[in-house]
Amino acid sequence: MTDAPEPQNPRSQRPLDAAHIAAEAIGAHVQHASDLPAGLPPADLSEARTAFGRLREIADLHPQTEGLMRVAVCGATRYLAIGRRIGDIGIVRDAHLFLATLSLRDEDDPLPHRALAEASVDLMLAEARQSGFPRALDTYRTVVAISLARGGDPNVACAHAKGAANLVALALEADAPLEADRALADLARLEADQPEILPVRQQRGRGLFNRVAHAARRAETGTLSAATSASQPAAVGGLTELAALIEVARRAPVDPDLVDLAAEGLFAFVTGLGTRGEVALARRHYDDLSSLAQLPEAGPPVRRRLADAAFNLITDLCESGETELATLLYGDLSGLSVVHDDDPSICLAHAKASANLVLTHRDRGDHAAANIIADDLRSLVFAHPENMELMEVATFLDLADV
Repeated sequence: MTDAPEPQNPRSQRPLDAAHIAAEAIGAHVQHASDLPAGLPPADLSEARTAFGRLREIADLHPQTEGLMRVAVCGATRYLAIGRRIGDIGIVRDAHLFLATLSLRDEDDPLPHRALAEASVDLMLAEARQSGFPRALDTYRTVVAISLARGGDPNVACAHAKGAANLVALALEADAPLEADRALADLARLEADQPEILPVRQQRGRGLFNRVAHAARRAETGTLSAATSASQPAAVGGLTELAALIEVARRAPVDPDLVDLAAEGLFAFVTGLGTRGEVALARRHYDDLSSLAQLPEAGPPVRRRLADAAFNLITDLCESGETELATLLYGDLSGLSVVHDDDPSICLAHAKASANLVLTHRDRGDHAAANIIADDLRSLVFAHPENMELMEVATFLDLADV
């Protein structure tokens, strides 16, 4: 016969029970907060604020109560979710400070440190909106410090990677490229240290994409550095990151989300360079995008980006007087449209490219070539009589011919 378990001391249970009640009261407001606009009057959150204050008081008075740490962290993350959803930086700061306090109480428990790392990323984004980039950078350094102290913890590594990827975008927007470079270096190191963690690789892809997209926008607006000579193309930033993004996307096991991200980056470069007149370099990156679309993991978003890139580049080639190259590229787009005849986006890109080429050939007086492509457009429209966008393109072409 085994001994009966000793009854738990009711007095020792009271703090944990009270903490559960407070955390549940906070949780009840999380979904409600998501349905409310930013700038919610504080009175509407009085119950959540009161419950959070009660939870902090319990944690301060009874820090040794078994199970209390988990409940306190849960309540703090719920409170932070309210602040994040309604855009209240005061709530985010309070939740972050509480988690920082909890993390100091137990160095061996990974839970508060993981929650603090995630909360620091939320605070970084909130500080960027409210106070500007310098405060966001200070908060990011908190994430780095946690990551260094908790080396090897995959959850902390994921939070650090998410913060670094976001910091790349924030730094570039704030015209702080050196900080963006440091964040990219952090991402590379995180992935090298724990290559098996897919979320870290995904966040590195996001960070690289943010750098690539920024460089592509600069290319499109003509703000790149000047060429060193008339025979050399203008210096283009972001090419190193673009190559790294493609490599990350292709690395086994291939992740479809990263393939989509690389396709977005390549599309941005093809469009930006083509708009700038760097059509030869744009064509090389179009070929990279075409190769990416051949991967088994490449889905409809990649093919649509390939079709849109082809249309944009055909337009740029026509404007540059390189009609023969535009016609060759049109053959690729037409073939893609035939294979994916059920995708309206690809068909629309095909139709718009047809119209551009018809008009270009007509301007050059090459009516035979114009008529061949016009017939191709008519066949496309006849195959999709329900698609009004295709009909509009064909109608515009007929009007342009009048």
